[in-house]
Amino acid sequence: MSEKHKSTSPSTIQVANRRKTTGIEEKLEVISGLKKCEQIFYICHDVRLAHSSTHTIRDNANRIKASAKSGTKVF
Repeated sequence: MSEKHKSTSPSTIQVANRRKTTGIEEKLEVISGLKKCEQIFYICHDVRLAHSSTHTIRDNANRIKASAKSGTKVF
């Protein structure tokens, strides 16, 4: 096939970014790091999360802890 007519079938297209699901263990690890007054940069680096995800976990900390106790998923 020539350079002008490259195949663009779905199998050859690369997906740029996929969403990463964060498990309850990772969320609890972030919360414990925040309780220890660690800097958010280091928490993000250790758990490999974005700053916005870390801040969202911080804001929903009570719901996450309650979910961990009851064993249900957090949405």
